Amino acid sequence: MLKTGIKKELMFFTRSFKMGGIIIAAIALAIASPLLIKLSGMMINSLDNINTPDYKNEVAVSISLESPSSKAFRTEKTVNMDPSDLMSVFGDENLAPLGILSAFGDTTSTLLLIFMIVTMSGAGGELKKRSMIIPQNAGLTTKLYVLPKFLVYPLAIAIFSFVGIISAGLVTKLVFSATFELDIVKLLLIALIAAVYNAFMITLYFTLGLCTARAGIATIILYGGSAILSILFASFGADKFHPFALKNEAQNILMSGESDINNIMASGEADMVNIWGSIGVSLLIMILCYFITVFVISAKKVDNRGGEEINL
Repeated sequence: MLKTGIKKELMFFTRSFKMGGIIIAAIALAIASPLLIKLSGMMINSLDNINTPDYKNEVAVSISLESPSSKAFRTEKTVNMDPSDLMSVFGDENLAPLGILSAFGDTTSTLLLIFMIVTMSGAGGELKKRSMIIPQNAGLTTKLYVLPKFLVYPLAIAIFSFVGIISAGLVTKLVFSATFELDIVKLLLIALIAAVYNAFMITLYFTLGLCTARAGIATIILYGGSAILSILFASFGADKFHPFALKNEAQNILMSGESDINNIMASGEADMVNIWGSIGVSLLIMILCYFITVFVISAKKVDNRGGEEINL
């Protein structure tokens, strides 16, 4: 019966070009992000060549940033640069990591939103339309009805996210081939982080959608709530061993280096213990979400009657 449930979800997911649309979106985001960063650098540098300023006064520019990974934002990073050196920040060697970082941001936000919208029917829409009567009459229990959803959809978004980040890294290497050395290990780790984070968010989405039969409301809550929770965790210094810490660690992996832009963007050195611990916590929460969903759906009686009873 598990095989039947997985086949059902795959049929629902692939019909009406749903899966194809998500694949196209993932590839488009992976290609567009590095290209936009490259174009932005070219435009800024072209303006600098046209309007060359006078640096005789040698006024220094001081940039102070507070690290989001520090306790209560108490650690500051200061970078001193002369105005003549400020435009060097927009060189290819500095902009290349931003291409992958931009792709990571798009994958964990825009692609996630698209996936939620496309899969609304599976994440509670069936319950709202009273269509559970079909799998129930076919002998599918609540556990076997829920489990395929928690296998197919999180795994699908994980694969799309992983491939998308890898594609973004390859495109970045192609666009910035002269100055950028692609670190395969770092790229694979960032792709894994994106895959786990998106799988975690989709698991929460299906849990909330199936428990409330309101996939639309679940989309709004999770998409908006993820940004709010990330800010709250950072503001209270809770940046260890939870799924939202993964996004900050991905930035640390990408932006660690010796250049000025890396010193400005990085919030700290990547913490591998935190990364693997956060991945483990995410997987445990995903498993817990499955049992919560089964318990809630089993506890409430789903009304599959199509209308009022007919009195003969």
